[in-house]
Amino acid sequence: MRRRRANVRFSDRRGFTLLELLIATAVGAVVLLVIQTTFFGALRLHNTTHARIETDRVLERTLGLVRRDFAGLMLPGGTLSGQFQTSEFSSTMTGISGERVTPDFVTTSGRIDGWNPFSEAQRVAYYLTDAEVGSNSKTLTRVVYRNLLPVQEDTPEETALLPGVAAATVLFYDGSGWTDFWDSEVSQTLPAAVKFSLTMAAAPGSPAPAPAELIVPIAVITTTSQTEAADAAAGL
Repeated sequence: MRRRRANVRFSDRRGFTLLELLIATAVGAVVLLVIQTTFFGALRLHNTTHARIETDRVLERTLGLVRRDFAGLMLPGGTLSGQFQTSEFSSTMTGISGERVTPDFVTTSGRIDGWNPFSEAQRVAYYLTDAEVGSNSKTLTRVVYRNLLPVQEDTPEETALLPGVAAATVLFYDGSGWTDFWDSEVSQTLPAAVKFSLTMAAAPGSPAPAPAELIVPIAVITTTSQTEAADAAAGL
C-alpha cells in the first residue's frame, strides 16, 4: 500500500514532456507570426493611406491656388497689368531657373493685410524647377512680384508648391478651340478659359498616373470680345 501511494505522488509531480513543449512553442510562434504580419500590414496600409491623402491635399491646394490666380486675371494693356503674352521675351522675371509653364500675368489674387504695403494686384508666373538630385521629377514653383511699381529692381517671391511633378502645361480657349499661344496685344482680349494640366511622376514599378486638369473660365470681357460675341450672335 505504501509503495502504491509513493508511485501516485511521484506521477503527480511530473512536468510537461519535451514533445508538449515543442508543440506549444510551435503554436506560439505561428500566433506571433500571424500577429506580426497583420500588424505590419495594417501599419503599411496606414502609412500608404496617409501619404496618399497628404499628396492629394497638396495637389488640391495647388490647383486651388492656380484657379484663384487665373480667375483674377486683369484687363490687358493697363499701367499695372501690361499684356498677356506667352512669349518668353515679354517676361519681366529674370534670374528664375526652371522650365516656364505659364506666361507672366497680373492677377488680383494678392492678399491684403496690415503687414505689407501692396494691393491685391500682383504679377505671377509658374515654373517647373529641378527637384532633389537623383529624382526624375520636378517641383511646381510659383513666382510672385508684389510691387508692380518698384523704384528699384524688386526681388520675386518663390514658393515651391508641389513636388513630384513630371509635366505641366497650360492651354488657352479662344472660343473655338484650345491653343498654347496667346498674345493680348494682337487679340486685344483675354482667353475665354484657361486649362492647366499637371502630370505627377509615376512611382517605381507603377503605371503613369492620369493628368489632373483644371479649367478656369475667365470672366473678364473686353470691348473686342463683346464685338466678337455680337458678330457671332448676328451670324457675321
